[in-house]
Amino acid sequence: MANADDHWPETLNRVAAILDFELTDEKIGANTTKPSFKMRAFAPSELSGLPVMVETAVYAGLEVDRLISLPGPGAFDAQARKVRQALAEALNKEPPGAARSPFVTGYKTAYRVELARVIWKAIADAPVRRLEDLARARLV
Repeated sequence: MANADDHWPETLNRVAAILDFELTDEKIGANTTKPSFKMRAFAPSELSGLPVMVETAVYAGLEVDRLISLPGPGAFDAQARKVRQALAEALNKEPPGAARSPFVTGYKTAYRVELARVIWKAIADAPVRRLEDLARARLV
């Protein structure tokens, strides 16, 4: 029998596909011989055309990405953190100004799958309320 929340995993896959990732100017480990740059997720600038709950899910996805990126032994989701780090390293190795390689595209796809999984894990017990809580945390 179908559940009213059966659409959420597919919706979250689509939300994760909307997001893109880039390196910021902020360096990590500036005292090391090989510093790397921080990575951030971002959404297209125009979200107003999306249904309200999808827009909310995009903001929740950005917040979950931020939580995954936080350092420390109590990582939000260790598996997603490893995949995110692999994407950041792939972006860091890509030559400046080069077109996106299939190599980086593959890492982005893998992280988007992980991101959708983690978002669903975070909201599964009460999707609408949890999405709104995550999106609110992002917007504050």
